[in-house]
Amino acid sequence: MGSSGGTGERRKMGFPMAVALVVILGSLLVVWARTDREATSAPRVGEHWHSTYDIYVCDSYRSKILLETDPNGIHSHGDGLLHIHPFNKLASGRDATLGEFFSAFGGHIDDATLVLDTGEELVEGADCGGEPMVLKVARFDADDMERDPEIVTEDPAGVRFLKNREAFTIAMVPADVDPPAPRPERFTFLDMVSPNALTSDPSAPAPTTSE
Repeated sequence: MGSSGGTGERRKMGFPMAVALVVILGSLLVVWARTDREATSAPRVGEHWHSTYDIYVCDSYRSKILLETDPNGIHSHGDGLLHIHPFNKLASGRDATLGEFFSAFGGHIDDATLVLDTGEELVEGADCGGEPMVLKVARFDADDMERDPEIVTEDPAGVRFLKNREAFTIAMVPADVDPPAPRPERFTFLDMVSPNALTSDPSAPAPTTSE
């Protein structure tokens, strides 16, 4: 009798333990699958995208980023373009972001601050024609400029590069002003660029625009 009762108790305990183990293993599998999918989502290591960008403060455009430092694979050649070709996972998939680009050349971008390659620091609240400025990022589709841009006002560093041939304006403007599109010459140069003509070495020279 005692032996039979012990076996029954073990069976009662064993079933919920088995269910719990299945749930835990299933959860771990879901997490692993999601992590693996994010790590291999575009842009992937070895892919090479180009987008254009501009920086706009109050009522005028600023110069291009000239520093080409790039440890992970998102940089500019001083040409007004973003060269997005990840060298490693730190700049691929969900980590291919505007924040990664700014960090690469030693700048910074967050919800209220923009630091350029010159060391100039632009901070929300600065005056623009009697109005305080706020930091905004406008995302355009370079192949469909008739479409309204996406305007981002929170977590600009987390803005992802989603495809080839996007266009971005990083702006400090009054709250009721939308950032303009990048300058026309940026699109002209974007149309001229061929991925096959560019080396993956960020220190290699490339044609540049004048502004």
